[in-house]
Amino acid sequence: MGEYLEQDIQEEEGISLQSLFKIVWDNIALIIIIGFWTVVLGIVYTFVIVTPQYTATSKLMIQIDVDNQSESEASLINSAMYLIGTYEALVITDKVLEAVIDDVDGLEVESIQNLRNSISVSTRDRVLFIDLKVENPDPELAQTIVNSLAENSISIANETDTLKNRLTLHDEANLPVNPSSPNKTLNIAISVILGGIIALGVVFIKEALNNKFKSVEELEKYLDIKVLASVPGTIKERKWVE
Repeated sequence: MGEYLEQDIQEEEGISLQSLFKIVWDNIALIIIIGFWTVVLGIVYTFVIVTPQYTATSKLMIQIDVDNQSESEASLINSAMYLIGTYEALVITDKVLEAVIDDVDGLEVESIQNLRNSISVSTRDRVLFIDLKVENPDPELAQTIVNSLAENSISIANETDTLKNRLTLHDEANLPVNPSSPNKTLNIAISVILGGIIALGVVFIKEALNNKFKSVEELEKYLDIKVLASVPGTIKERKWVE
């Protein structure tokens, strides 16, 4: 008998979907306030605090030695593909970056590591192009850096027999007009979602920590007693009784 009673109590203690909606509705004002201020903070961060970054892009191409008659075209392409990793590593070596710092005005005090962190080198499978991207708060400086990076990479590559005359400039960087980051639309959307999550989290934590009985029905349910009468607890209830 006791086991059945305990099982019934445990089943009744499960929260229903209707109860969840009631908790949300009873705390709707708190949810709106928390969500609103989270979105406001996200907007302030996106439009005021964070510094816009501009990305300039240049493109290098690995050149195939078409005059070499001893190898087939497929073999030449495969040989060029094997060199892509070498060129990727070459672009961000200290020697290349030091040359860029010497060439570009305004980078005299820039450390090699900081410059390296602003550079992105990417390739695509079975494609002989290498994309160079530089991110900087100054769009003109970003353009100058990436063009200098491409030129110095080619110049230093030509100093070695293995890489000589194999790397060429395909596209110079254009001046970036629009900032690449922050993504304003995405940041605002994240703020809205985060605001909702935080608000609901606060509400459910608040409800979980509230161990008071909210109604006569809850008192009878959990204590298994019959309530004969109750004293009004709120000012509104007392005025109604009076």
